[in-house]
Amino acid sequence: MSKNRNRNRPADTLSPATSVRTAATVLESFQGPIPPPAVLEGYKAIDPALPLKLMELAINEQEHRHHLEKRKVDVVEQKFANQATGQRDDFRFGTRGQWLAFVLAIIFLGVIVFLGWRGMETAICAGFGAGGFVAVFTFLAPRLFGKFLKDKKDS
Repeated sequence: MSKNRNRNRPADTLSPATSVRTAATVLESFQGPIPPPAVLEGYKAIDPALPLKLMELAINEQEHRHHLEKRKVDVVEQKFANQATGQRDDFRFGTRGQWLAFVLAIIFLGVIVFLGWRGMETAICAGFGAGGFVAVFTFLAPRLFGKFLKDKKDS
């Protein structure tokens, strides 16, 4: 019961046997690529080369970000230059092959359906077999021959 009575009294009226504890929480934070000098000194106590490594990482990160920003600006400038001269964007030329492959696939399927309608089951099997072979080869060729071509280009 005596503990409950002491709880509501001010600290200066408590008996000397009762102790008061005060806790403080400190939150430190920093913003930027490198920590403040006091933290760097702590890192230096762990490993003398660590602050230099952190500085190198910060410099490399900054160079990388500048390179990406420059590439973005170059793409936008090229797009505006293409619009001014009436040229098409380069990324649209990359999709032309995909559209042609799609059209050829539709024509190929149309021929197979027509042959099936005419009662030529052997031609259907041959068509689907050839189409399957082309699909598998198209999927596997870059993986099988890509390393070979890459090694050949490097040498």
